[in-house]
Amino acid sequence: MSIIEKNHQSESVATPPMVIPYPAGVLRWLARMPLYVYRLGLGWAIMWIPVLVLTTRGRSSGQPRHVVLEWRRHGSKYYVVSAWGKRPHWYRNLLAAPIVTVQFGNRIFRARATPVQDPYEAARAVYMFRKNSPLYEVLFSRMVSVPTINFRTLSEVAGEFTVIRLDPEAGSLAIPGVPQLPAWLLPGGVILGLALLLFRSIGTRRPSIETE
Repeated sequence: MSIIEKNHQSESVATPPMVIPYPAGVLRWLARMPLYVYRLGLGWAIMWIPVLVLTTRGRSSGQPRHVVLEWRRHGSKYYVVSAWGKRPHWYRNLLAAPIVTVQFGNRIFRARATPVQDPYEAARAVYMFRKNSPLYEVLFSRMVSVPTINFRTLSEVAGEFTVIRLDPEAGSLAIPGVPQLPAWLLPGGVILGLALLLFRSIGTRRPSIETE
């Protein structure tokens, strides 16, 4: 076996085939729904969900790019995991420009995004995700080269996960967060919806005129 073949074989073991499809259709809309909540200024309403909005700067366009990610916290550090490895645009964006903006609830702050290289730190972050949701045991097992994630195998495959650490930084935002929709839009929509319901109710109650 040649050296090239050996290297190719080792790479194929360390990097398992991607079997998690990108969300599309309704799933993609659901995944992005928190963005619309934040645009309405209602981020506080979903604080109980451990998701944040990460804003990166497009590596080609230079424009703000927003993505919704689930997070876990250890001390002052926040961690996110890429379910698609190094393929997502947001991951490649933060490699090019690591200063990002983070939003969750009423909080918005500047942070430095760093891919985690230490396998022990990566294993700790993955464990925090896994212990809070049984779903992650199934999800993570599809992302690495072992069929089951447990205390023994986690230390062996921690380096196969794409874990990003977000360290809050002092200072002004380098990238604006999610743009806000006009303040009148939400109450205006509620009023319009109530008015339509009222007119519909009046229309159904209107007595019919009988003709001979």
